[in-house]
Amino acid sequence: MSRLRVLLGIHHPLDPNLGAPGVTLALGQALQELGCDVSYYGYGEAFPGVTSHSAWHSVRFPWALSAWLARHAGRFDVLDITTGDCWPWARVGRPGARRRHALVTRSHGLEHAVSEQLRVDARSGQARLSWKYPLYHGGFRLWEVRQSLLLADHAVLLNPMDRDFARDRLGVPGGQLSVIPHGLSEPFLARPAPEPFEGPLRVAFVGSWIQRKGREELVAVASALRTQEVPFSLGLLGTGTPEGEVRQAFSAEVRAQVHVVPRYRNEELPGLLRGYEVLLFPSHAEGYGMALVEAMACGLAPVTTPVGVAPEVVQEGQTGRLLPVGDVPGLTQAVRALAEDRLRLMDLRRAAQQAVKGMTWKQAGARTLRMYESILAVN
Repeated sequence: MSRLRVLLGIHHPLDPNLGAPGVTLALGQALQELGCDVSYYGYGEAFPGVTSHSAWHSVRFPWALSAWLARHAGRFDVLDITTGDCWPWARVGRPGARRRHALVTRSHGLEHAVSEQLRVDARSGQARLSWKYPLYHGGFRLWEVRQSLLLADHAVLLNPMDRDFARDRLGVPGGQLSVIPHGLSEPFLARPAPEPFEGPLRVAFVGSWIQRKGREELVAVASALRTQEVPFSLGLLGTGTPEGEVRQAFSAEVRAQVHVVPRYRNEELPGLLRGYEVLLFPSHAEGYGMALVEAMACGLAPVTTPVGVAPEVVQEGQTGRLLPVGDVPGLTQAVRALAEDRLRLMDLRRAAQQAVKGMTWKQAGARTLRMYESILAVN
């Protein structure tokens, strides 16, 4: 087969230091190394000259992309587009496409599953929903995502739970769904084996400072550890929120043990994690949870909720701890137990690192390319 011409489309600016855009660029590089010609279409192409984006750009993106595809789709053998974004073009018959092509839609976290968890949190008083939420993100956007899944030739999900949701509740045929995990970039694959530390337990959190990432649970666990006189320090990495605002969420007694890094470049994360032993990851919903896999690759033992990829890479008691969403006593006890048994902690750290060593972008790219080729073979 000649070199495949692949378009990767995503409703974000193509910044390697952002989650979904970063993995999109990494996948594109892996596909290029496998012999594909890869092009990209993101906010920079849809809204040239615009440097600050709002929710309105997300609303407009499917229409800008569809107008562009009507003129340029014939340049590509494969159009691999984020969910919710290709439906207008597909709905009108894929104008301009080559006779033989593959339309793939790719989820970076199934919006329906995230919305369902958010509504659960709102009913329990853990989250507040804007009056606008049901109009777009909790309404029309979910319709757009389902249309993309139904109209594409194939869909890529990041975890089995999202796949099952799409099949069983959105009506997408199971044969049109694949689960293809992300890979790890080279800086994370080359990490040395973890080394033991003495003194207070060194705990890290990696993620945005938002409710969905388990912000309230994180504060509550830190407070409980302090009350129980467990020596620890806590590093909060990639909060996206100024240090002062994050620190104000903790009691005065805990603040002295908290260190905040609001932003970092992805290649800096292995160095930032070098001084930590445990990843506390109390997220309520994840499409994948790249930070979890990256921290495990750096030799941190995860104490996590069973969201995203966590059930696939964390074996309870063997490569980390899995606790229910919102289980502050369980999370606290898990962290305390590791602080009190450093030998077991070292065993978990080593096992966690080994569990993710084979997750490479080369492997993810190869699986993706085989999927493309199988679709083109029957189209």
